[in-house]
Amino acid sequence: MNPVFNQLSSRTMGNIKQTKFKLSAFIKHFAILGLVSSPFIYASDISNYQNRSVSPPKITSAPEIDGIITSSEWKDALVIDDFVEFRPEVGQAPDHPIKAFVAYDDEYFYVAAHITQPHNTITDRLLTQGSNAWNEDYFGLVLDTNYDKSDAYLFHVTPSGVKIDGLVDGSNYIEEWKTIWYAKTKKTDKGWDIEIAIPMQSISFDETKPSWGLQLRYKSSKPYQQYYWNLNNTQDSPWNANQVGEIKNIRGIKQGKGIEVRTGLSVNKVSDDSNFEPSMDIGYKFTPNLTGLLTLNTDFSGTEIDAQDVNMTRFSSYFNEQRDFFLQDAQLFQFGQFAPFSTNGMPFYSRRIGLSPKSEVLDINWGTKLTGQISETQLGVLSVNQDSAQNNEGGGTTQLSVARAKQLINKNHSFGGIYTQGSSTGNDDSTLGVDYSYNDIIFDDQSIRFNTWYNDVDNEMATGDDTASYGLQLELPNDTFYWRTRYQHIGEDYNPSLGFVSRKGIEYSEHVTHYRVRPSEGVLSEHLNFFMFVAGRFATHDLEGELLSERITFQPLSFQTKNSDSFRIAYNRKTEKLVQDWAFSDSISYKAGEHQFDSWQFVASTGTQRPFYTTFTVNYGEHFSADLVDYYANLYYQPNRHVYLNVGRGSYYYEQNNNKYAVHRSHIRLNVAINADWSWNTLLQHNTRSERFSLFSRLRYQSAPDELYQISIAKGYDVSEGWSDRVETNDETSLKINYIHRW
Repeated sequence: MNPVFNQLSSRTMGNIKQTKFKLSAFIKHFAILGLVSSPFIYASDISNYQNRSVSPPKITSAPEIDGIITSSEWKDALVIDDFVEFRPEVGQAPDHPIKAFVAYDDEYFYVAAHITQPHNTITDRLLTQGSNAWNEDYFGLVLDTNYDKSDAYLFHVTPSGVKIDGLVDGSNYIEEWKTIWYAKTKKTDKGWDIEIAIPMQSISFDETKPSWGLQLRYKSSKPYQQYYWNLNNTQDSPWNANQVGEIKNIRGIKQGKGIEVRTGLSVNKVSDDSNFEPSMDIGYKFTPNLTGLLTLNTDFSGTEIDAQDVNMTRFSSYFNEQRDFFLQDAQLFQFGQFAPFSTNGMPFYSRRIGLSPKSEVLDINWGTKLTGQISETQLGVLSVNQDSAQNNEGGGTTQLSVARAKQLINKNHSFGGIYTQGSSTGNDDSTLGVDYSYNDIIFDDQSIRFNTWYNDVDNEMATGDDTASYGLQLELPNDTFYWRTRYQHIGEDYNPSLGFVSRKGIEYSEHVTHYRVRPSEGVLSEHLNFFMFVAGRFATHDLEGELLSERITFQPLSFQTKNSDSFRIAYNRKTEKLVQDWAFSDSISYKAGEHQFDSWQFVASTGTQRPFYTTFTVNYGEHFSADLVDYYANLYYQPNRHVYLNVGRGSYYYEQNNNKYAVHRSHIRLNVAINADWSWNTLLQHNTRSERFSLFSRLRYQSAPDELYQISIAKGYDVSEGWSDRVETNDETSLKINYIHRW
């Protein structure tokens, strides 16, 4: 252990080793106790605000979307004012009135709302579209256009009109998805008003189904409160797709000719080379619920760079997709149950397209995509022609394809399959898989989810026949008592060319549980939103059953105050088996064999509603046979709507037999909103693990949802020999113009 704790370590390490299995047994008993007791003790009567069903009118005169709600424009709309508090205490009426209006016509779905809120309590610090707005106040909706409660669209707006959109895939939020829609807000004497218009052409729906699902939501930061229109289950997140209420008799809507053309023009300068690149995406709705897309000379310039990877493990890292073409209807390609729980073993990972195995950018020449739903069958088909990784100097292309289908048997069961073909190197590789999912509510308000999957690969480079991967996951995703059990088998020769695998030849299992209390009376209710306890075990074995990795974790204390400040403390006990020596750094190495080590983690964060807020993390303990202390601090400053500053610094200190090794990573993000149309965002990153420094800066102008102008600069340097002797690794400047045309 570290020097300051040497005496403590010598007295306690033996006891810790002796109690390892006692801790594991405690976790098991803890989980069983919660599983038995929670359905009966914490079930709540939600009949007063669940399964609502209404019929919004079809109007003949469209309201002007200007943020000013007039009685003449919204006189025929459905009025909804029976909102209910979800956080911090379920079932309470709003402190201040919320009055929403819902209507539709042939071409748009409309929502408006009067938000009564004292001005000094409004948290509104953003102007730039595309900003992370979840720390602000907002009003919005979740719209399930098939009313199957499996997926939905999400649209939210802040008091300054910053829009948030995304997809809800069951209980997963896909924030990268974007579309065209309109919203305006206006401050009033009593609070703020909002008007929203969602084009029917921006969403998919089955015109034979007149019932849709709707959720309305309002969040206030000072004090922290969440209000919803419909709560089917108080133990589950109300923005999930299964929480929508029914809106009936949606008829006679249309999407025009269903044609959308996205044109783009970019001028790129990469090092000393310049090029002029036109691009085009052509979309056509074969039906209101089935969309085809053709992309030509796809241009991804100006996409923000990834966060620098400071990988302190032996396995590869996973990065989220950020390219718009692959984000559109991304939920239809999700298979099994992977992100956000585990990404290892995914049969399809869209970042395998347009990138070589060495992360070199490969030009995409053209691509096609078909997405949507036919009756009860969800469908996603994608095929892309790109330069081959073996011929990225020119002269060779390869075709990559994926097809995904999911049959909704009923509201609880679905069965699906996936098939991928091709590889970035031109090999004729393929992957075939099937999956099944089950979702239901038990004991009145306890959600239960079960997923299982199986897939196999056929790769030209495979040297064995252990090419399959399969798994299952059982989850009780409830607020008071949560439980998750997961098992995965990943074969030694499982290597999907269009998938993601960080560790193969393993059997992986995990068991995670938490028990959360939200005090509603007494002293604690005056100061805390909740307190909770967490326990879990994560284990990886080889295919002969020998333990390779294990982490046992226990959080004896975790809480959030009424001011949204939070704190948690966690203990982690790890076991790692190295099959060979690992040179962790020039000065520290770990011997082959089994290593057992432990650490404590302390995390404190302040409420994000303040102009200045922070998160601070400390890990203290061991890393294999070395002592470890690491610190990470994130500082945020949002004094107004024009400035957002985030400074992060992490330091990792390792010591082994008087040999020391330190790693530092830093970033600075500065977003400046000149006004609602102009923004300038800059990100600086550096880490001493890879000795890389990067800069990304983008000036953006967007006065309407269907047009975008931006200039971006991306630079990268190898600074292993110092800043004065830096070596340029990336230098790209891009001017990009995009327009969207619809008919």
